[in-house]
Amino acid sequence: MKKIPVSEHSRFLSCAESIPFCRVFPLSVAEGRQSGSIYTNKNESLILIRHKSNFTFMSGKPDETELREIHDMIQSEELKFLCQDASLAKKLIQYGGTELVPRDIYSYPHEKAPEINLPDGFALRRIDEELFSRITGRVAPSVYWNDYKEYNKNGFGICVIHENEPASWAFSSAVSSDESDIGIETAEAYRHHGLALAAAAALIKDILPEKSPAWTCQRSNKASAHIAESLGFRKCGECLMIKKRLISRNVPTLPSI
Repeated sequence: MKKIPVSEHSRFLSCAESIPFCRVFPLSVAEGRQSGSIYTNKNESLILIRHKSNFTFMSGKPDETELREIHDMIQSEELKFLCQDASLAKKLIQYGGTELVPRDIYSYPHEKAPEINLPDGFALRRIDEELFSRITGRVAPSVYWNDYKEYNKNGFGICVIHENEPASWAFSSAVSSDESDIGIETAEAYRHHGLALAAAAALIKDILPEKSPAWTCQRSNKASAHIAESLGFRKCGECLMIKKRLISRNVPTLPSI
């Protein structure tokens, strides 16, 4: 597949809009709000839109050769391929070296953010350049944004601070013209105090009413699902993520979605 120059990403807006789930991620790339890559076959009947986070979405129907090429990208570039087609996911698993991760999709049906109070000794602070560079983890702004300049132009986030240390954070992991997906994480020493709940509630207040808050998480991440539901999100869909298998394990049974 060929890689499309960034200057041509806007040509694929209609493809991003046609993706029926989590479209905030492909739209953020096609709209030029976040870094990513777009790949096509020769006649552009098959489109892959890859977000900075490696979440990758497809428009079109791949043939066997193209599906093998996608599998190779999962293996060599750690691309995380998302779809709602169980038969397609099964083929990618059968090629070997990959694992399947079910994910749940949530929407926010409310017009206002919930009010969540912080414990004593904690404070909210916007994620500025200094915090952008200090916050590290599996779900950190630097994982989803190319650099602070890009984040500052199109993104936003809230950090819970304790004695000048980042304790928990919520930020826009993907942004389109009408949605903002929320990424959260809490430093290990500060977990189980409701800090992520407070940070996410403050972020929802920033998102509304201009955009709709969105939330996705792995089905196995019960803590994230609990926070989403506590904030007022409602599950609205499911998808499958196929990623490189890092450890040896049995191929999971494909869920029906």
